Amino acid sequence: MTDAGFFRGTSTEQDNRFSDKEKKLLKTIKFAENVTKKVDMSKVKLETIKPWITTKITELMGGIEDDVLVEYVFNQLEADKAEIAITY
Repeated sequence: MTDAGFFRGTSTEQDNRFSDKEKKLLKTIKFAENVTKKVDMSKVKLETIKPWITTKITELMGGIEDDVLVEYVFNQLEADKAEIAITY
């Protein structure tokens, strides 16, 4: 049996070979200024924009209505709102 040698007992976070490539890519991409600003979700009325979100997702999916994806997006937005409410 061969010995793992130097990398024996190290985790993937400690080993540079398994770095988060998506995180590196996000650092190299230049985003528009309006995308980098944080939104205070406590001031957003989700009920107002839910119909727009639904139609936009359906449009991006090529006309296929995906209720699971739409509900997932709503849950993610509501979770952000709940986190903000807890931190204040």
